[in-house]
Amino acid sequence: MAFRYSLQSLLRLRESLERQEENRLFAVAAEVARLRAQIAQLREENANVKRRELDALETGSGVAATLQFIAICEEAAAGLCRKLHLGLESAERRRLAQLAVYQAARQKREILEGLRDRQATVYRMGAAHREQQSLDDSFLLRYRQASEE
Repeated sequence: MAFRYSLQSLLRLRESLERQEENRLFAVAAEVARLRAQIAQLREENANVKRRELDALETGSGVAATLQFIAICEEAAAGLCRKLHLGLESAERRRLAQLAVYQAARQKREILEGLRDRQATVYRMGAAHREQQSLDDSFLLRYRQASEE
């Protein structure tokens, strides 16, 4: 008779819940990565605009308008960057909270797997003991029959 774990359905449920929490964690982590990429892209675009406008300043065309445009661009970029940083902080807090939920789900699954493994070991040891007992009984029976002859 093969080993049958009585809590197998509960273990499957725990595995499913762990996968769901892991998927949620991946989604929040992807949002964090997206926001970080947007911040980096914004900084790069702002630097490019500033560089182009400063190059235009060197040619001497529209000094006051160029400086005003640079200031407006920097102000808009700073506002957007603050907004993205707030979103990033919020997403990072959600990621850390989801990580804790995932770790708890994983721990619950690991506990059930550990219990299953221990029960399987006990089952295998019992089966091996029964098999050895059967072999010993067979040997003793043959030995007794041989000695009676």
